[in-house]
Amino acid sequence: MHRFVIQQHFRDAEDWHYDLMLECGEALVTFTSGVPPDDDSRLPALVRQIGNHRLSYLEYEGEISGSRGWCKIHDHGEFEWIVPSSAACPAARIGETAHPLEDYIVIRLAGEKMAGDYRLTREPKSGIDYWRLRKESDEVKK
Repeated sequence: MHRFVIQQHFRDAEDWHYDLMLECGEALVTFTSGVPPDDDSRLPALVRQIGNHRLSYLEYEGEISGSRGWCKIHDHGEFEWIVPSSAACPAARIGETAHPLEDYIVIRLAGEKMAGDYRLTREPKSGIDYWRLRKESDEVKK
């Protein structure tokens, strides 16, 4: 199993978002969203893939360097790649790894707020870094 974290990132009271970070080797593949990914009523959500983050963000809360605000952990836990069924980081960004990009991936999350299968589907009309996140199931199958 791999680890994941969802951080709520605040710049100020008007400017905040959520980052879903998935452990992938020595980095965290990161997706940013304006809605909390555990709010089923607001899914599917358009999320944007941004640059990979350091593994230290799995447990980090506090100020972010460069006057970029602060963050707190919204949820965390373990996950596994379901589709494709490998640990090859299928959502890795171009230039950050040798693994090919997929059109969609399914992950199984086991967190405190998010549990079950979630699908990320590439949204090509919005650009290569945009995906739709939706919940597939509520059960965490073992």
